[in-house]
This record gives sequence, C-alpha cells and structure tokens, in this order.
Amino acid sequence: SSCRAQLIFSVLQEAMADGAQVPAAPEGGGGMLSHSQMQANLTTAKESRKRAELDAQLLANRIALLKQEEEKAWKKIEETRKRATEITELRSQNEQKFAAKEQFYKAKWESIRQAQTQNAYNRDKAKAVREATRQGLMDARATNANKTKQQSHQFLLQKKEREAAERQANAERGNMIKQRREEAKRKLEEERLAQLEKFREDYEARTAQEEMLRSRTEALVSSMEKEEMELIQRLQNTQTVQRNAYEELEAALGTTTQQVSSSTGNRSGGSRTGKGEPRPAA
Repeated sequence: SSCRAQLIFSVLQEAMADGAQVPAAPEGGGGMLSHSQMQANLTTAKESRKRAELDAQLLANRIALLKQEEEKAWKKIEETRKRATEITELRSQNEQKFAAKEQFYKAKWESIRQAQTQNAYNRDKAKAVREATRQGLMDARATNANKTKQQSHQFLLQKKEREAAERQANAERGNMIKQRREEAKRKLEEERLAQLEKFREDYEARTAQEEMLRSRTEALVSSMEKEEMELIQRLQNTQTVQRNAYEELEAALGTTTQQVSSSTGNRSGGSRTGKGEPRPAA
C-alpha cells in the first residue's frame, strides 16, 4: 500500500511540474483576464487538484488499516483453531484415563461382590445403598444438565449480540463510504463545470491539462475505492470464518464439560457403594 501511495504522489507531482511550465498569458487585450485574475484562477485549480490528492492519500491509509485488521483476524483464527485441537487431544486423553479407571473399579467391585454373595444382610443393605446412590447420581445429572443448558443459552445470547453489533458496524461503514463517494463526485463535478465556464476562451491548454490531472486522480480514487470495498468484503468473510472457529471452540468446551461431569458422578457413586456391597459399573 505504501508503494502504491508513492506512485500516486509521483504521478501527481509530475503533472504539477508540467503545469508549472505553461507560460502566463500577456496582460491586456480585449476580453482577456488580467494576469492576477489568471494567477488566482490557476491557484484555485491547483487547490482542487490537491484536495483530490488528499482524498487519494486518505483512501490509501484506510486500505492499509483494513489489511492490518485482516492479518490480525487471521492470527486470531489460527490461535482459536490451535486451542480447539489442544482441547480435543486433552479430551481424548481424559477419555482413556476414565476408561482405565472404570475397568479397574469394575474388576474390584466384581471380586468384592463374589466374596459377599452368601451374606444376605449385606446384600440387602447394599441394595438400599445402591438405591440411594442411584438417586444421588440422577440428581447430580439433572443439576449438570440444567447448568449446561444455562451455559448454552448464555453463549447463544452472546453470539447473537456479537452478530448484531457486527451487522450494525458494517452497515454504518457502508453508508459512510457511500456518502463520501457521492460527496466527492459532486464536488468534482462542480469544480469541473466551474473551470470549463471560467477558462473556456483563454485557458484551453491549461484547462485540458488540469482536466487530464483530475481524470487521472479520479481514476485512481475509483480504483482505490473498488479495492477498499473488496477488502471490506474479505474482512467480512474473515470474520465469518472467525465466528465459525469460535463455535467449534464452544462445542469442544461443551463436550469436555459433559464428559468430566459424567465420569465424576460415576466415581462418586462407586465410593458410596463401597460402604455396603459394591456393584459392577454400568
């Protein structure tokens, strides 16, 4: 973007140098403007060209900022994807650990149950303990389910708020760009008509030169506006990819929470059952 801005200024400076070499018209003569008037009109034309150059510089700055925002968004997407991968791997490791522990407790409970099959009193007592444990496990699962549901609802509300804010910002940005473009076109058209009216008879060469510079700048502005709109669209697409990455992260976090809650409930149920007759894992 900096190279392109330098190219724009080089073209405009060269055009200004060419304009400065045009000799001033002699004073006097019927129907011709005075030298001071001619100089004032030429100064006005140069100021109009400088305003067009300033618009081009502002557009170049905005394009550079948009590119920086796009790079930041892609860095955040990579970090989010990396985090989701780490969570998935951690979840797999936890599942393997939980499976090994479950197998250990299952074998332990089975050996204890076989050693106590002849004790009717302990069997009846273990049955009561199992009923209490089952009820506690059901209560714990219901609590975890409600908590997970509330968290999912909260995530959904936050997601809707972010999307609404992004839509509003994009709409405001689009309206601002449209207004600026229309205002620039209107000003350029007014300046062009005024110059044609003032210099129609005596400044045909200078008017043609200034018109050429204005057209060149207008073409550059139009090209940069097109590039700016394309960058805005790319940034919107990048934000969509970023939202998808956040959704994957939220899904991974939700699955990990459910696995940990379920395994914790099973271990708690096993420890309470050990007071009487342990039972095999479900």
